[in-house]
Amino acid sequence: MKMIKISPNGKEITDEEMLSIFNGNGANRESIFRRYEMNEVIEYTKGVGVDIGCGLNKIHSTAIGIDKRMSPSDFGYPFGAQIRALGDKLPWFEDNSLDFIFSSHCLEHMTDPLSALREWHRVLKIEGFLVLILPRKDRYPQVGSPGANKDHKQDFLPQDIINMLRKVGDFQIVQKDTLVERLKGNQWAIDEAKKYGHTTLNFSFEIVAKKL
Repeated sequence: MKMIKISPNGKEITDEEMLSIFNGNGANRESIFRRYEMNEVIEYTKGVGVDIGCGLNKIHSTAIGIDKRMSPSDFGYPFGAQIRALGDKLPWFEDNSLDFIFSSHCLEHMTDPLSALREWHRVLKIEGFLVLILPRKDRYPQVGSPGANKDHKQDFLPQDIINMLRKVGDFQIVQKDTLVERLKGNQWAIDEAKKYGHTTLNFSFEIVAKKL
């Protein structure tokens, strides 16, 4: 039994409690291991912000969840979405209005990720945090290859994201590509992999960037 952070202020529950929440709210395919990835970056998601592509596994209950898929399961469920949208456009938010933008395993599904990053930069406050988790292309089947997610449109390495961020505005990179090392040995990475047709789920990297 291990602990999962469900608040940027340090509140935790056990992984078994999290699994019970998933199973009791129709979120059976959501991943406990992804919660451990979130553990490593949740401290950067304080204040008012959004989780883009949250599914039924939003980083914490006070984030505004955005997902192109919504169902009755989202309503009254603390880790669900509030806005039905892809998330590449955020017309509901003014310039420089959000403290954080979090997005896990979403940007690779977008046709124009650079445009999405420009939009996310627009709504992020100065000194706000952009927090991304993505499959690393040298650890995960690439677009069009056997075993790849059929909805993936992009493959990324950490430097690819950094290069795009340089095109959209001034950012300071405060954390990058530590997840595989930090989470090696986490048994959920193996136990849950069968849900998704993989041998392990420990193939992601993170980028945490502060807007300057």
